[in-house]
Amino acid sequence: MNHFNRIQTNKMPNQQPAYAAIGILCLLLASFSAMAGFDEAEAAYRKGDRETAFIEYRTAALEGDIRAFGKLGGMYIYGLGTKKDYTMAYVWFGLAYETGDEAGGRFQGAAASTMSMEQIQRSNELLNEQRKKLGLKPPTGR
Repeated sequence: MNHFNRIQTNKMPNQQPAYAAIGILCLLLASFSAMAGFDEAEAAYRKGDRETAFIEYRTAALEGDIRAFGKLGGMYIYGLGTKKDYTMAYVWFGLAYETGDEAGGRFQGAAASTMSMEQIQRSNELLNEQRKKLGLKPPTGR
């Protein structure tokens, strides 16, 4: 056996298990990151740091953490850490309601009560867009 054949027979061990472990680790880190955003928002809110709370709730909500949907809606409706925005409050309270937060529906109605029909129509368009971005299904018969 020549030198070249000897090198080829000493192949590297199968790397697939290592790649799978790295992939799983990345997924776990990403999910912990979303949870950390929500937890950081809660801590900032308790300390009175509304700006940081808003940023962290928004980050968590955009990453799909349903716990942050209603919280973010509340930040928008009351102007905590951001300017008041009834349209965005409507969107996030709507998503909260659709994912099981009954109070979200009541707060969405409160936001709607301050808006014109055109604003509500635009808010529903934004709600549909955000739902798609988050990969959520439209509500059925709720």
